[in-house]
Amino acid sequence: MLIVACKVAVKLNKLQQNRNTEIFIAAFYADLNELKKLVINKNDTQIKVEIPEGDYSLYWEKEYFEVNILDILNWAYFGFYEYVGIDNICHKNINAENIQILNDCINPSEYYNKVIECLEWICNKFSIQNYSLIDYSKFRTLRHFLLTDENWLDEDEFDEALKRGYKKVDLDLINEAEKGNGIYCYKLVQQGGNYKIDPIDLTDGSAIIEILGIDISFHTLKLISYLCNKSEFDKLNAYEMLASLYQVGVSNYILDIVTTGKNNKSEI
Repeated sequence: MLIVACKVAVKLNKLQQNRNTEIFIAAFYADLNELKKLVINKNDTQIKVEIPEGDYSLYWEKEYFEVNILDILNWAYFGFYEYVGIDNICHKNINAENIQILNDCINPSEYYNKVIECLEWICNKFSIQNYSLIDYSKFRTLRHFLLTDENWLDEDEFDEALKRGYKKVDLDLINEAEKGNGIYCYKLVQQGGNYKIDPIDLTDGSAIIEILGIDISFHTLKLISYLCNKSEFDKLNAYEMLASLYQVGVSNYILDIVTTGKNNKSEI
């Protein structure tokens, strides 16, 4: 009886994972019809994403992490709202022989509008107010191999910057921006936090823009290819797909907060 029970448990886990994958695909590709079929109650909005073996797994407490599809859709919203009105963006690649080997193209406005439709449906269905500031720091490992409570500026770097005359509020803003903590970033900006400092390289630039902006273009190109090739989806790629979406979406979200003191999600 014990052996049979174990087999049933394994089967249920597999069925649940398959359902997680189906909901993930529907959310990532903003497929409203599929979401309506799959998301029956509010619990269905919370899914588990498996973590690949190797280096990634060292920085997560479990073999999977949980994410709400509302987060996935919000990241897509933050990542693509700047392309409203643009009909075509492409990820192209040319090899050493100057032969084009990649030409993936999508209509970003079309994708953005589909994301908005999905967000509106979920929020209306479950009476969710989707304009509150969000702390995304629990997902920061999707960007960097850093522990949850580990600061970008460590204690020594922080103290050294203070000695050079940098303000604590500005240094805190760097750490919280890298973590993706929209709530704390907004508070720091309201307290006078200035993103236009670079205590790392000691330049006139912005460490925050450098940290968050450096990978946006690269991961936007990856997202174009993921979105362009839905038929080639492999569940083993779900983590990488979400990592790219996080880096584009949350980076834009935080940059919007620290550079303007606003939150674009208020439009939803």
